[in-house]
Amino acid sequence: MLSHIPDLPSMLALLEVYIVFLAGGAAVFVIWRWWLRHLDPFNERKTRSYSIRLQRHFAGRRTTARRESLHKPFLNVAFAHVRQAACRHPIAWLIAGVTLARFAVAAIAPLTPQEAYYWTWSRFPDWSYFDHPPLASYAVGVTTLLLGQNAFGIKSAAVFWSLGWNLLWMGLISHMFNDRKVVFWSLIALNLTLLYELYGIGPTPDGPLLLGWIGAIWSVWRASQTGRGSWWYTAGIFLGLACSGKYTGVLLIPVVGLYLLTGPAQRRWLKRPEPYAALVIAALMFFPVIVWNIQHDGIWLAFQSTRRMGEMTGFKLRFFALLVVTQVLLLTPYLFSLALGAMWRMRKIWTRRKNEPQHWLLLLSALVPLLIFIVAIFFTSAESDWLIPGWWSLVILGIHHVLTTAGNKRWQMAGLASSALLLVAAIGIFAYPNLPLPGELNSWSGWKMAAARVEGAVAAERVQGYRAFVFSPNYKISSLLWFHRPSQERTYAQDIFGRPALQYDHFPHTVDLTGATGFLVLSDPAQSALDLNAVRPFFETLERVDVVEAGAFGRTTRRIEIWRGGGYRGPSPLTRDRS
Repeated sequence: MLSHIPDLPSMLALLEVYIVFLAGGAAVFVIWRWWLRHLDPFNERKTRSYSIRLQRHFAGRRTTARRESLHKPFLNVAFAHVRQAACRHPIAWLIAGVTLARFAVAAIAPLTPQEAYYWTWSRFPDWSYFDHPPLASYAVGVTTLLLGQNAFGIKSAAVFWSLGWNLLWMGLISHMFNDRKVVFWSLIALNLTLLYELYGIGPTPDGPLLLGWIGAIWSVWRASQTGRGSWWYTAGIFLGLACSGKYTGVLLIPVVGLYLLTGPAQRRWLKRPEPYAALVIAALMFFPVIVWNIQHDGIWLAFQSTRRMGEMTGFKLRFFALLVVTQVLLLTPYLFSLALGAMWRMRKIWTRRKNEPQHWLLLLSALVPLLIFIVAIFFTSAESDWLIPGWWSLVILGIHHVLTTAGNKRWQMAGLASSALLLVAAIGIFAYPNLPLPGELNSWSGWKMAAARVEGAVAAERVQGYRAFVFSPNYKISSLLWFHRPSQERTYAQDIFGRPALQYDHFPHTVDLTGATGFLVLSDPAQSALDLNAVRPFFETLERVDVVEAGAFGRTTRRIEIWRGGGYRGPSPLTRDRS
């Protein structure tokens, strides 16, 4: 999972890998088509009977496969029933297939630092947390309770969120366009994007945010078309879900407000109580988050405002260039071009004042978050998930244009195939252990081995009668160690040596660690960036005791150092006050 946009060389290297995969896929496709045309795969030339040759050609089966199938009548019948069911209900089978595929990927994909961080939240249920509202961690807590404290249990929370996306997308598109083809191909396109696939198996606050966002847009559309005010109550519930997942959900309010103000047929809702009742419902759902922030002196607002203002060092085009390269890769080039085309066509429609209401609602759903965050990106580095609420509606508009305009369909299959190729390549990168990647793109390798080593060091220390604990210089390393340690015992972060540690500052401190032995785990300088002189005053002694290296193809992916700090002198006054 990409929590921050990497540097430009790293993204260009990934783009180069994608081009190589795309060229290889195109070559395989050309060879396969040539083989079908010239090598007679269905054994037609060896059969004299023209009727049998014609039958085999249209059946698409080899003679050997036909003979083998006679010995498996049960499987033939079963597959026939599945195929017939898929033909009758293709959209339902598509959603089921995508969900099962995501469960399969979740079973083999490694846990990323951000996912492990949200898992640590679930260990201490609360009304809210330092970084985000609590809904994502609640889901992780439920799935790990049912499926175990493992990577599959954590990632399954995201798979269930993505199932909700697909069901809501299906309802939204079918009610807006009343065309099964648009529904089917839009779902295929959205599930082939690397962006929604990553967050479809990565449990982050973007899962509930996107569920609430899609549901709110769907409910508003149903209210505007049916005239039933009860749909506004549903919209309020979805707005509350979106805001309880991520604070970005509040942008739904200007999206819906602009839709009501700019649509002459929708302005009547401004005089009715239902939209305002929806706001009340959302506020009541979000109220525990507000209370938590008040109890903690508004730390989220203070953190976000001071951090973002500190990062805004002036207008920098480099940030925008990084964003564009990242979004092209995450959305895939074909679907990115469809999204841009949708915005361009909507500009023409708006100037002529002939916009369809469903097109206008989808466009507003995209433009409000895109414009706000793109303007901010010119002044500060962005995170890869900022634009996740904006792209899906533009992809739907792009697919609708392709299916309803003559001459565009010939590029559809090739474009979607290129997106699928990039998706398969990304899954392969995740699945291959310790694969060296440019920059900090591989953030998951080596930690299971390091956690086992440090667990052994802690056990050896305790055998000698000493107390021991584990900490690291940032929340990402600490979260991965916490998860991968066989005991899954509490692990600490930079709060041990008096530095702010995000949510780690607010986890309960029930044990006095003064006098205990602390094991500090450091990674490559790019991830740790720690001056050991800042740690030495907190311990009587500090020495390196172990080194763990992980790699592949003769290259080192990550080098992890384990340091032993004897005689912990206790936290600084600042840390003691926070605990």
